[in-house]
Amino acid sequence: MGEINVKKILSLTAVLLLAAVTASFGFGNANGFGYYALEIPADVSITIDGDATDWGWFDPAFVYGPDDCIEIIVGEIPPKSDLDMAIMTAWTGSDRDNKLYGLVRVTDDTLHVAATEGDSGWLDDDLEICIDADHSGGPFRADGVITGVNASQFTMHVSTPGGYETPYGNGTWWMRYNAPAEIHWVDALAEAQIGLNPPSATTGTANVVVTYEFSTPIFDEVLLEGEDASPRHTMTANEIIGLTYQLNENDGEDRTHQLSTAAENGAAWDATFSSEFTLLVIGDYEQQSGTAVNSSSWGMIKATF
Repeated sequence: MGEINVKKILSLTAVLLLAAVTASFGFGNANGFGYYALEIPADVSITIDGDATDWGWFDPAFVYGPDDCIEIIVGEIPPKSDLDMAIMTAWTGSDRDNKLYGLVRVTDDTLHVAATEGDSGWLDDDLEICIDADHSGGPFRADGVITGVNASQFTMHVSTPGGYETPYGNGTWWMRYNAPAEIHWVDALAEAQIGLNPPSATTGTANVVVTYEFSTPIFDEVLLEGEDASPRHTMTANEIIGLTYQLNENDGEDRTHQLSTAAENGAAWDATFSSEFTLLVIGDYEQQSGTAVNSSSWGMIKATF
């Protein structure tokens, strides 16, 4: 066994033990042990454009799908012919732009994007991204007057002409729920885009691929006073951050499914329920060759579900 593989096994063993210890203090992972985000290789730059062109390097062993989640609404994972997804999460440290990156590719038998307000996007097909950067847990907001948030829930929703459109992330990105106007400065720091196939897909379109892609700095606390007053989190090797993905599905009248990386409902408002992502470094995963996730790569990724 090569030296690199030994290092990888030891490193992953250490972070698994750490994940088990932190799980005893609350938090919860739908897959039972936690998830991983991969450090972006030095020779890779990711453009946030709503497709997977820049993710060909990503190790498919760390791509997560419905079988790595729970289903919150009905308690049963839908068949992949109805709803399927592939989650990839990456990061950079302070030697680069110190951001969290994500790409979630969804295949849906019927698209539903009828909402028109940022706070109601979760009732449609959309993606929730809940971030507790310092892994401190607790309610997102204290009771009483809101001066800031301990953790943040962002949503990504397809922007539609004359319908749903926010001022951020090409109309797709929004901090919810009932967030004070003064706190949306954090939305302006995110880059976000959603790709559709077919590109003209809208409510009622069958057999749609939706690709959610984002990058954002993350903060230990988001304060009304703005970016300079809010402690920005510096991501470091092998640390664990609170991060939950929740995919909402609406087949026409109301939500029919919600897939979550958290072990139970609650991660959208209380970070104690958050799932956990360990930040793996270059060398602790198998970097893939090529720059694009092509059709054969997606087939290999599907095989990991």
